[in-house]
Amino acid sequence: MFDLLREKMKSGNDILHVRQQFEQMFTEYYTELVVYVNTYTKDTPSAEDIVQEMFCNLWDKRESHRVHTSIRAFLFRSARNAVLNYLTRTRQITVKLSEQLADELLFQDDMEIARRDTLLYALIERLPEQRKRIFKLCFFDDLKYAEVASRLGISVNTVKTQMGRAMAELRETAGELLLLFLLKK
Repeated sequence: MFDLLREKMKSGNDILHVRQQFEQMFTEYYTELVVYVNTYTKDTPSAEDIVQEMFCNLWDKRESHRVHTSIRAFLFRSARNAVLNYLTRTRQITVKLSEQLADELLFQDDMEIARRDTLLYALIERLPEQRKRIFKLCFFDDLKYAEVASRLGISVNTVKTQMGRAMAELRETAGELLLLFLLKK
């Protein structure tokens, strides 16, 4: 067909006649090509767009195409290549969007964690001095009550009492933030 169109153009037939033949080819194969492309895309509007774009590209490059098979085979091969290009572009875009969304979610999570931790550290700093010191040694330094008592020169019961009071105070002011903080540790 393209060879025939090219010959007609060379032989002096006007572009209007060539265009009519191209439109006839479009009308004849369009629906069949859309159905074929849709088997890959599973999206009829996208399949229609791909086939239309393919025909536009064929028209734009009509003088350079060499068809060595039947027009039908040429069009189906062109449609297959067009849909593969589309799927490659779409997959790359989808992967990039997924990565970007994941990065944004991680950033939001990190910001939320940082905000929560800052709030809890501020609440810990408001504890009375000895209670704060005991809490930090037990919680952040992972010392056992006996080790904290020995280090501070106080009884194990004092450490237990101060830790209980610190936890109660933090639970009262921080609520579920404290649980999240403790689970993170």
